[in-house]
Amino acid sequence: MNYPSPRHWLLLDAICRQHSLTKAADRLALSQSAASQALKELEQRLGQPLFLRQGRQLIPTQHTLDLLPKLQIFLDLQQELVNSNPEKGELRLVASETIGCYLLPALLAQFTALNPQINFKLRLCNSSEVIQLMHQQQAQLGFVEGPVLSTEFNIRQWRQDLTVLFGKPELHQHLSVEQLLAQRWIVREQGSGTRAVLEHELARLHWSPENVLELERPEAIKQAVKQGLGIGCLPLLAVQDEVNAGQLMLLKSPLQLQRHFRLVQHKNYQAPLLQKFLDFLQQGNSVIAP
Repeated sequence: MNYPSPRHWLLLDAICRQHSLTKAADRLALSQSAASQALKELEQRLGQPLFLRQGRQLIPTQHTLDLLPKLQIFLDLQQELVNSNPEKGELRLVASETIGCYLLPALLAQFTALNPQINFKLRLCNSSEVIQLMHQQQAQLGFVEGPVLSTEFNIRQWRQDLTVLFGKPELHQHLSVEQLLAQRWIVREQGSGTRAVLEHELARLHWSPENVLELERPEAIKQAVKQGLGIGCLPLLAVQDEVNAGQLMLLKSPLQLQRHFRLVQHKNYQAPLLQKFLDFLQQGNSVIAP
């Protein structure tokens, strides 16, 4: 189908506002003949007369009046495409489980309070899936928990994080290495940033737990530990409330599980809306230079 061009729709809008082809042509910097030809083309493509002529005035037909609400939506969208407004729109974010559950909700609430016309779509998955979704252009900004080896993106260190070992309160806080390794370790799945940090440290110390149980959700790991299935390994953010309430206990160990959360950005175009959000993160001194 030979669709009308944006020029046709702008002319229709201008005529409806001016009730005059001449005035509409002047407003759009068109000649009288070009405007007349464009109106004729539009009526032919729509298969309907769009105006009734009364003297020098053009009066919209009922068909035109029915088009106007949709036409205004179309023109508004066209304006947004040409002139992006950093005060309005939608951000598409993808984040690892810990960041998405325990950090971003409060940050998004603060940002939305300052920018009520900006909306968010947030998807949660593990760190490797964050990179995959960013590669597929499914999100504008990614948040991950572990190192990113890809050179496809700009990677910025964000916040420091501490991963911990924890168990039921009945356990002794200072277990020996042999006692720790004899426990069932309840950990995140392969591809998780938390799992990558843990495996790096286990390799450094030449530790090999006898029994490992993989669960994909932090909440499932916490519940399994509460039921006595073993000891867990999660970011402190994920277990702090339970530790404070006496439901879980942090375990002492020589594991060094400090790390950084990271922001994953596309290297090419940086939308004004996304830059506004990044500026907000920086104002909180939460972003560290690459």
